[in-house]
Amino acid sequence: MTRSDVFIQILTEIAKEHKEEVKKLLETFESNVPNLNKFDKELTAEEAAQLLIDFRGDKDSIRVWLLQGRNHFVSRVKKAKGLK
Repeated sequence: MTRSDVFIQILTEIAKEHKEEVKKLLETFESNVPNLNKFDKELTAEEAAQLLIDFRGDKDSIRVWLLQGRNHFVSRVKKAKGLK
C-alpha cells in the first residue's frame, strides 16, 4: 500500500465520496505540486495500518480542514465572478 492509497482511503471515508473521485482529485493535486513524490512511497502493512489509525483519530480535524478549503475555493470563485 502506498501513501496515496492511505490518503485515498481516509478521504473516501471522511468526504463520503467514491474512491475514483478522490483518486482524481489527488492526482490533480499531485500534478500541480512539483516534487511531491512522497505519495508514491510504498508503506509496510504496519505503517499503513498505523497511518490509517492516526488519520481516523483525526477525522473531525481533517473534515474541518476540507470544509475550510472548500469554502475558500467557493469564495475565490465568487469573487472572481463578481458575486458576493
